[in-house]
Amino acid sequence: MEKELKDQPLGPAGCQVKKEKMKRKDSSSSARKVSVTRPAQEHTFLTDVADVRTMEHGLLQLLNDFHCGKLQAFGNPVTFNKMDAIRVQQEQLARQHFEMDLLIPRTANRLSSEESRKDNTEKMDKLVQQLHSLSTSVQTLQTDMGRPDPHSKGK
Repeated sequence: MEKELKDQPLGPAGCQVKKEKMKRKDSSSSARKVSVTRPAQEHTFLTDVADVRTMEHGLLQLLNDFHCGKLQAFGNPVTFNKMDAIRVQQEQLARQHFEMDLLIPRTANRLSSEESRKDNTEKMDKLVQQLHSLSTSVQTLQTDMGRPDPHSKGK
């Protein structure tokens, strides 16, 4: 029971509104048709030409800045090098920690308890020193990322 819905007004969602209620075929009364039409509501934020032009200009400027290389996620390009150096420090620290964990039981059997304790203390001090260096590097990176890029022109 398809009917063409040409020239029907659009509803609030932009679709045509036509409701039909039909009684059973075996019923003695004839079918009733109920049509409901509502005017479409326009949204001013979509039709205000000045706003659309302002948004378009802003987006075109953003696209232009992107293509010119003015947009950077982490400030200046040196930051990527610092992040790589921090990653290398993390990897070295983790590697040294695992190596130390594997070597302690082996060396403990060969050395006396005093020598073993001294050796372990030296290794632990070195590990803590590297951890402190890593922490300082991360803090410096965070501070640098919070500062504006000195090479940018006040943007």
